[in-house]
Amino acid sequence: MKNRQKETFFEYPVFDNIKEIIYFSVKKYPKNIAFKVKEKNENEIKYIDITYKEFLEEVNNLGTGLFSKGLEGKKIAILSKNRYEWVLSYVSILLGGMIAVPLDKGLTDIEIENSLLRGKVDAVIYEEKYQNIIENIKKNGKSSIKEYICMERIDNAKYLKDILEEGKEKRANGDKTYIEKEIDSKAIASLVFTSGTTSKSKIVMLSQYNIARNISDMQLVENFRSDDVNLAFLPYHHTFGSTGQLIMLSSGITTAFPDGLRYIAQNLREYHITFFVGVPILIEKIYEKIEEEIAKQKKTTLIKIAKVFTNLLLKCGIDVRRKVYKQIIDGLGGLRFVISGAASLDKKVEKGLNDLGILTVQGYGLTETAPVLCAENYKYRKYGSVGLPMPNVEMKVLNPNNEGIGELIAKAPNLMMGYYEDEEATKEVIKDRLVLYRGLWVY
Repeated sequence: MKNRQKETFFEYPVFDNIKEIIYFSVKKYPKNIAFKVKEKNENEIKYIDITYKEFLEEVNNLGTGLFSKGLEGKKIAILSKNRYEWVLSYVSILLGGMIAVPLDKGLTDIEIENSLLRGKVDAVIYEEKYQNIIENIKKNGKSSIKEYICMERIDNAKYLKDILEEGKEKRANGDKTYIEKEIDSKAIASLVFTSGTTSKSKIVMLSQYNIARNISDMQLVENFRSDDVNLAFLPYHHTFGSTGQLIMLSSGITTAFPDGLRYIAQNLREYHITFFVGVPILIEKIYEKIEEEIAKQKKTTLIKIAKVFTNLLLKCGIDVRRKVYKQIIDGLGGLRFVISGAASLDKKVEKGLNDLGILTVQGYGLTETAPVLCAENYKYRKYGSVGLPMPNVEMKVLNPNNEGIGELIAKAPNLMMGYYEDEEATKEVIKDRLVLYRGLWVY
């Protein structure tokens, strides 16, 4: 019997760190648009396209500037909503072998300060919205922060773009320290705070090797396309969001940024989004809107009959779904691929979207595994399941009961290094590099 767990469908090189991935992508997709940034000035809206080649130039300029501030090898926190400057900062930190500390933008003032203290952060890059919190942290004098860098030009903080320009000038004068920095792939690259719903949040230590191997695994089984356009909805401070963004950059995909939860449907059409990674509640809302529009046009029965017809043809190897349901798909901006995670997606919704020709799959992972362990793909889907383990992930149910439920264990190259300064908690979940967690169905 064929081992489907190890079956792959696409080719992708094996990389050990993010620097290798970014340079590979820039060489392969130099003119592809990496980011589409919207700027609003009074009554004018302007869209700025940043190519892969331009993005790497900005990364190297900012990274050189950060090195010039004495931040080589230091921990740098990022505090903002999803935006271009977040990704620019994050990738610049990683490509210089520094340590990124993504912070939840929804934390309280005290929680933000505690996170900065627990992470022993040396610098923080933030958006203007958090200036009052930053000023209070400065006054308290408890933190080890030496550099405060704002994404906007304000008083009492260094301006991110000024540091980028300083780095650009240093590079023009021959400074290659940052660009030539060798990456220790298995050193700490990121400190990520868990949600802490049942206890104080833990700090997960991830290496570039952990993240890069997870990206390579995803590339082997999921159908990413270099002409896709992605909407960066998932918060970057979660590994599902940050690793997801790196997957986009590994694929030549364009990323646009949402204007907010209320504007998702509008942004899907505005940017002609083809690829969307989200949580079930939002994906279910999108599908609910589709059904409402069909009912409004009094086409519910017609679509039901059409689905029987198109699914029958699909079984015969003839796929006409995206032609038959083109009007519906165009209303979603041209959406073709949806990945759902973080909770269980309604089976009806997953089937409904797939019936329309919008490939929709579920996955499962956790912060400690950088994050993806299992996922469905275009070939293997089972509604209500999280799919198969990634190609280089080994999983089994330990001591299952009569219903097959037990403790699920996994061994993977994307397994975290451990919990930061918490050896006891690390020993509780890692046994011979196996991570333990409960209550998950796999097949």
